[in-house]
Amino acid sequence: MKTAITLTFALLLPVNAWAQLSNSPIPDFTATALTGEKVSAAQLIGQPTILIVTPSTDAAKHTRLWAEALRKNVDQSAVRIRDVLAIDLPFFMSEEDAISRAKEKIPRRYQDQTWILNEASLESALNIPRDSAKAFVFVLDAQGKVIARVEGAPNEATVSEVEMAVRSTQ
Repeated sequence: MKTAITLTFALLLPVNAWAQLSNSPIPDFTATALTGEKVSAAQLIGQPTILIVTPSTDAAKHTRLWAEALRKNVDQSAVRIRDVLAIDLPFFMSEEDAISRAKEKIPRRYQDQTWILNEASLESALNIPRDSAKAFVFVLDAQGKVIARVEGAPNEATVSEVEMAVRSTQ
């Protein structure tokens, strides 16, 4: 019985965490775009936004798949798409080094839309496990409130969920 209760609690915890997060504003954070510009959460207000959070290098594949799927399926004139590389830099690597490495992999036309975040506050506030191998996708309304969250690689159901959330903002 104790095992069943523990398992039920463990399974419901992520749902409960998402329920608490749903419709709450994006937490404040500052980051650096690959162009070198300093950016903040305030720049996500004013237009619906799809935020792809990449918590580890293992999640980069999911991020690439999401970027491709969103470009094909979402009207980018109605919503902006931003990728946040939420990394925990080793003590011997500077943010500039991380930006330089990321610029080698990300096409120039997307570098202003890709942000490096060297702090765990966003991951913590959005209930993203540090170093997760999954990408996390959030849809924010024009006020910066989280209205949808999906994780992992895109599939028909998760892309549809993001599309519906974006449509609900218009």
